[in-house]
Amino acid sequence: MADPIEEQIASIREAILGRKGIDPVVLDVRGLSGVTDFFVIASATGAPHLKALSAAVSRALRAASVRRRSAGTAESGWVVLDGLDVVVHLMTRELRERYALEALWSDAPRLPVEDPEAGCGSERKEG
Repeated sequence: MADPIEEQIASIREAILGRKGIDPVVLDVRGLSGVTDFFVIASATGAPHLKALSAAVSRALRAASVRRRSAGTAESGWVVLDGLDVVVHLMTRELRERYALEALWSDAPRLPVEDPEAGCGSERKEG
């Protein structure tokens, strides 16, 4: 049987890729953060796209029976969905560049994010 956290991350990845999230990244912050085990970070083109990504991830977490909290709004450019073991940061590209979470957590190993339709990994770019 698969690890429940791995299943949760897989369903979050699917939700993000299904809604055309830009450059999704999964960071393994176990041992680096006392708050969570994994960060999932993805970008959106704007508020409507961010709202769609947020709704898709929220549905994925609900389907996995994960208790979640959220902060931020699509209009603010940054939405955080906290599933305790996995915290999802969805933001516009501009805010992602400004706050550079990947650089802040550069010691964290990156897990592969694969898009079976595009046949590529976490370097996925908007097409």
